[in-house]
Amino acid sequence: MICPSCGSENPSDFRFCPSCGLALAPSATNRPEAPLEAQSSALSSEPVGAIAERARPLAERRLVSVLFLDLEGFTTLSESLDPEDVREIQSRYFESARATVAHYGGSLEKFIGDAVMAVWGTPIAHEDDGERAVRTALEVVSDVETMFTSPSSGHLMARGAVTTGEAAVTLDAEGQGMVTGDLVNTASRLQGEATPGTVLVDDATRRVVGEEVVFEPAGELILKGKAAPVSSWRAVALAPHVSSESRTGHRGPFVGRDAELRALKELGESVASERRMKVVSLIGIAGIGKSRLAWELEHAPSEQTPRAAWYAGRAPGYGEGIAFAPLAEMVRRSAGIAEGDPAEVQRRALAETLGRLIPDDAEREWMQPRLLALFQPGGAVESQREELFAAWRRFFEADAEAAPISLVFEDLQWADPGLLDFIDYLADWSRHHPILVMTLGRPELLDARPTWGARLPHFTAMHLDRLGDDAIDALLASLAPGLTPKIAILIRQRADGVPLYAVEMARMLTERGSGSVVGDSATKAPGTAAGRAIEIPESLHALLAARIDALPAPERSLLFTAAVLGRRFRPDALAALAGLDRVTLSSAIRALVRREFLAVDDEPRSPGRGQLSFVQELVREVAYHTLSRRERRTLHLAVIEYLESIGETDLVEPIAEHLLAAHAAAGPDQGQDQAIADRARDALRQAATRAQALHAPQRALAHLEQALGLTQDPPERAILAEAAGLAARAAARFPTAERYLRMATELREAQGDATAAGARNRAQLASVLLQAQRSTTALAELESAWNAAAAGSDRNAIALELPAELARAHLLRGDTERAIEWAERAIAAAGSDAADGPGAAQAVAIDARVTLGTAHASQGDLEEGLAQLRQAISDAESGGHGSVELRALNNLAWTMVSDDPRATSETARRGLELAERLGIREMALQLLDIATIVAIDTGDWDWAVLALEEGSEGELPTTHRLDFAATRTILNALRGVPDPTGPIDSQGALEPDLDPEALGWVDYARALVAMVAGDLPRALELARVAAGKTRGFERSAVLAVAGRVAAWSGRVDAASEVLAELEAEQTWGRAAEASRHTLRAAVAAAKTLGKGPGLKDADREWTDALTGWLQLDLPLRLGLCHLDRWVLAGSEQDHAAAVEIFERLGATPLTTLDPRPR
Repeated sequence: MICPSCGSENPSDFRFCPSCGLALAPSATNRPEAPLEAQSSALSSEPVGAIAERARPLAERRLVSVLFLDLEGFTTLSESLDPEDVREIQSRYFESARATVAHYGGSLEKFIGDAVMAVWGTPIAHEDDGERAVRTALEVVSDVETMFTSPSSGHLMARGAVTTGEAAVTLDAEGQGMVTGDLVNTASRLQGEATPGTVLVDDATRRVVGEEVVFEPAGELILKGKAAPVSSWRAVALAPHVSSESRTGHRGPFVGRDAELRALKELGESVASERRMKVVSLIGIAGIGKSRLAWELEHAPSEQTPRAAWYAGRAPGYGEGIAFAPLAEMVRRSAGIAEGDPAEVQRRALAETLGRLIPDDAEREWMQPRLLALFQPGGAVESQREELFAAWRRFFEADAEAAPISLVFEDLQWADPGLLDFIDYLADWSRHHPILVMTLGRPELLDARPTWGARLPHFTAMHLDRLGDDAIDALLASLAPGLTPKIAILIRQRADGVPLYAVEMARMLTERGSGSVVGDSATKAPGTAAGRAIEIPESLHALLAARIDALPAPERSLLFTAAVLGRRFRPDALAALAGLDRVTLSSAIRALVRREFLAVDDEPRSPGRGQLSFVQELVREVAYHTLSRRERRTLHLAVIEYLESIGETDLVEPIAEHLLAAHAAAGPDQGQDQAIADRARDALRQAATRAQALHAPQRALAHLEQALGLTQDPPERAILAEAAGLAARAAARFPTAERYLRMATELREAQGDATAAGARNRAQLASVLLQAQRSTTALAELESAWNAAAAGSDRNAIALELPAELARAHLLRGDTERAIEWAERAIAAAGSDAADGPGAAQAVAIDARVTLGTAHASQGDLEEGLAQLRQAISDAESGGHGSVELRALNNLAWTMVSDDPRATSETARRGLELAERLGIREMALQLLDIATIVAIDTGDWDWAVLALEEGSEGELPTTHRLDFAATRTILNALRGVPDPTGPIDSQGALEPDLDPEALGWVDYARALVAMVAGDLPRALELARVAAGKTRGFERSAVLAVAGRVAAWSGRVDAASEVLAELEAEQTWGRAAEASRHTLRAAVAAAKTLGKGPGLKDADREWTDALTGWLQLDLPLRLGLCHLDRWVLAGSEQDHAAAVEIFERLGATPLTTLDPRPR
């Protein structure tokens, strides 16, 4: 008999298909419609809509478990036996193996001599396929040992091996060729290493089977044809009864279901108090937490009612005579019968239990054989149903008379209709008995019985939804506290609110001893988030594949088509590819939504209203990777045809994505693969351009990196490498930018390209190095490029960018004269081209003006410098040069800081907002740097802490990583955070050519920490080191701390030296002047020891300083100035003022700081 759902062959007397569990009718004689061949053209796909004609594809990639069995000593024995005896022995062995494989739902692949190969996971997957394979192996090995012990057969023994992994599966193959791949060879080799009478498994099988079987390590085996040793395990025996919690892998804290647990406890208590039956149905997808919730209820303390006896039984998905297996488990538990007890022991234990529960002898005699029928496969005969149901019901009623009982039916989606009928019957007849009936099932249960529970009295339905992020985070924090935050977030995202998914992924990483991520976005299913993703554990893969395979063929085929479209997709796209009429399509979609495979966006205000999406991304990935490469490729090309047919202009990225996936799916026999690669490369370049236009440089970089992988043509690679370098720079990924710009430079130089393009690449490379504060290396690159271009005969080879970047390099190295010279040269070189309007020349000219203005301001010509910078901002804004405008805003902010730090803050935050809007992360980080540094003085500490936390997400360039860590350290110290230097202490290795200035702010942070802690000698030492590494505003801030702690320490000479250095600084403006007044006062007071005529000079300076800090509204500087006056002149009034300011700021350590000499 042919199963109409999965196509498996079954003996004519089977009532249920052992492969998928479907009830078989005598008329089930036809196979599903045969799939159509995919067209072989490399560039054309099947006509849009032809996919629906395919009930199932010819081949798939599946997670399968392969079993190899072999007889030890059979060849030797055959030499001494008559051929007919040999055939008899072999036939008995083969028949035993065939029956056992069929019992556990496997497929016999082939017999090879005296070896047997069987497969689980195809044509229909089950979540416990690995366990079934191991059970089969153990059973056959045990049967052989007892089967062949006569003198004629000798003492034969079997050995076996099971491996689990991905394999190519031919769906319509029978007998041989069903499964191919390395997995099969490994199973055969591993079987050869097994000791007679034992079963070996690989590591993947052990992980999939989990605690259902007892395993012991068998070592690392060197197998023929395998490059690396294979970890092996010996299957010792089936594990004792495994609890629901252990079997389902639920470990860790109970999270996110408190409301449901309270409701269940109330139901349980009402059963006891009212002495009435209650039926509760828990419905949810696999892994959502049904069994864990039931376990929590079983173990929940109750002060109001006695604990109910708890009887649980699981509906198995395979085997003969299993219709009422859960009831058999429940009766065994009540009677204290172990599953493996001999029949006589079971009979005696049951009789004792009935004697305790049923006082009437005649009733006991009538009930006992009908209860024993539960323990015998096929013992429950349909013709005796009425009497059987009555006896079973009476047993549970009697058990509940003394105290309430709970009957828990697990995996009810696999239940035989007869079991569902019994639950209906029990609820109807036993409603006045204290019995809590709890059924646990997946949404598929409602397909088998849509009206489940509708007519039951006292029925409660409870649907378990996905857990929230907080609950999953709590689960991961308990299970795997060593996971990095990044990995924990990835697991949470991929778990999609399903706790078992999170548990299994965390367990996999914990077992492997790493928080590693695997996988490449270039080979992942379209729609998967770019970057890297956590690998799907085999246990989850098996669970999800089983869910998918349980679907009827049309819905399964539609799900595969949807998987190729992506995580979210439009219904019209699915309709076009599937080729189904509206009614059929709507019906199939509704079924997939009901089964919680798909969801519909029905939010009225959502821009994606009406779109479909996969409820879990993991389901989509498993569905996608089940498709064969040929099938994937065909579907991707069909999607491309559909997208191109609708004529929308914003589809360049999805088209590129599907072209890339089609190329990745092409096998070695695809002769026209290069044509797809060329189309994919062109589409990826267009997608990168669009991403840049949308201010998404990180996405543009990903597209360009993928395009680089599709061509080996040097000129094409040079163009792509340059674009990738610029995108990486905008994304603040400076090492990546350097790598690609060097690649572009080397490719062009290797081609003898001495044009401006080569010089431009060198200038771009130098720009990245300057941004990373590696000015020495940058200047060397620029001077080399300039000299090479100037020595050539082609003056056009001198790129406009070279003099502009040379000006910037000299500015950053403090040589303002040469910076002005090169900036004026760049502006002149741009000449009339810049005057023609927006373009590269205009951008270069404006950028050079930014350098020119900054240099003038640094030389003390503040008016000229600010005018140049403001003009540059205006020109850049009108010309649409966002990057140049941001650099001008950044430099303007730094230039104003010595005059008005609050104006600097406003300018920096304005630039930060623009940089985030334009997606230019390199400048966003630069502007965030200055804004948070200035926030220390302005007192905007809460904003700075939050901004630094948000800005530090993702990969950071070294310079910003150091500056952000230093600023966080300063804020930590001022606020009294324990271990304030943690952020800077945790920094890793630095580039060897990093400018010393990059470490100046870190040294300053350590100096400030020491000052706040009252360690004045250490603070002075560190501040002097920092002063040698800083310039401008930062150096003034460092000198202020150095002079202050020197004065507090009574080291007048040192304080005077620092004051002289501060006076010599070429910094102008109100803040700079207030800083000089502050230090002058401190030095004057220190010289007089707070007494005498010299103190009048100090008071005069303090008055000017305090007035300046008050007018500039810089509370920290104001408070420290008051503190100086208390420490050095003994003014209690100033001390009170300082403490009041520090308390308002939240600078707790400063309120108690007393650095006065003792």
